[in-house]
Amino acid sequence: MRKILAIDDQLNNLKLIETVLYKYIPDCQVLTALSGEEGIKIAEEELPDTILLDIVMPGIDGFQVCKTLKKNKATLHIPVIFISAIINDSESIIKGLDIGADAFLTKPINPAELSAQVKVMLRIKQAEDDLIKESEKYRIITETSPGAITTINLKGEITYVSNKAKEIFGFSDYSKMIGRSAYEFVVPEHHVSIKKVMAIVLKQSIIKDYEFRFIRFDGEEFFGQISASLLKSIKDEAEGFILIINDITKRKINERKLQEYQVKLKKLNSELILAEEKERRRIAEYLHDGIGQTLSIAYLNLSSLVNKNISPDVQKIIRKSSEFLNDSIIKSRTLIYDLSPPILYELGLIPAIKWKLDQIENQYDIKTEFSGEEKLLDITADIRILLFRIVNELLSNVIKHADSDTIKIEVTKGLKKYYISVTDNGNGFEYSYETKLTSTGGFGLFSVNERLDTFKGKLIIESESGKGTKATVSIPLKI
Repeated sequence: MRKILAIDDQLNNLKLIETVLYKYIPDCQVLTALSGEEGIKIAEEELPDTILLDIVMPGIDGFQVCKTLKKNKATLHIPVIFISAIINDSESIIKGLDIGADAFLTKPINPAELSAQVKVMLRIKQAEDDLIKESEKYRIITETSPGAITTINLKGEITYVSNKAKEIFGFSDYSKMIGRSAYEFVVPEHHVSIKKVMAIVLKQSIIKDYEFRFIRFDGEEFFGQISASLLKSIKDEAEGFILIINDITKRKINERKLQEYQVKLKKLNSELILAEEKERRRIAEYLHDGIGQTLSIAYLNLSSLVNKNISPDVQKIIRKSSEFLNDSIIKSRTLIYDLSPPILYELGLIPAIKWKLDQIENQYDIKTEFSGEEKLLDITADIRILLFRIVNELLSNVIKHADSDTIKIEVTKGLKKYYISVTDNGNGFEYSYETKLTSTGGFGLFSVNERLDTFKGKLIIESESGKGTKATVSIPLKI
């Protein structure tokens, strides 16, 4: 219920005002006071929505009452209507307006005019109350926001800063920031970039998450992330910007540390792969020079007994044992080549890939094709080993998952890169860079990407369900 306070030293005037107001504004509460002192007290306690105030009163007159109310923060926004028989000259009206009066009515009171004027004041007060509530809401949001909120005009001059803005930029007094150019707080080398961003805001009304380096009051620099929106007037014309700035220095430091750690991990991964390859080769040489030769000698010695004068039963056992030894020799040779194919070290990458394709044809009944020349590749021994293992991984994925009857490998040389592509006509799959490790071939592809990243290589997958897959490895010509 809206409250209306009437202050007049004449009781009859107060009763008349009550009667008129209850008739024309029945849903209001009318408060009355017979003196200026009493009126001020009631106004401070009840906080009415409008005050009807007589000017000529004993003690404190209406002008003094109005002046007192307008100095009080609690009653400052209450509309005041002067009602007096003496308001008939411009001097009195000017005096009333100067001390905060909102309207004037003359006695004798016109009921219709009084009710209309009061209704206007009530609407104004309601609108002002709503505005205060909205302002308070946005003040709370602004002051509790984790980001620094700042507004600037179209010239780039700061017009408002939140407490967080003062904290981030190191100012104890917000007035030291107001009126200054916002670009003072951005490192000089970013001035052109941030002005371009503000030009984008003028066209698009909003931008999000642009990163710049800012400068604190003491000259210290920090990384900040800025989002900006366009401020418009009632006429929908641009009049400034609202900026939200977050200090992301800790995040940037952590990102840099993480990147450095990832570089170290990738380097370690590459070193581990090469160390593993050396161990593979050592084991392969041991199998070849030690166990392989022992098996071969045992096979030759045992085979030499077949034509001796030995009973058929013993010869049968010798032949069977020779077969076992021969099978072990074949398997050990296969194991040696799988561990570390000598052809890779002696003849190069392309002969090793061709050997692997021949092996696949023999073991899995898959037709293979190859195109490319060894002279195309000018790479170090370490890169040759890594590429061979990567091609092996891609071939393994085809054998395990593609259900393909054809595999084609092509080696080409571009202007800046080498390309090795492995193509099959199998099942295919829906691939994206973010393919999960649990997806078909997911971990293998992840491993390939990690290995390639150590020497700035890339893996490009082209695949579609039912239409096969093409996996292309690219590496720089000079690494």
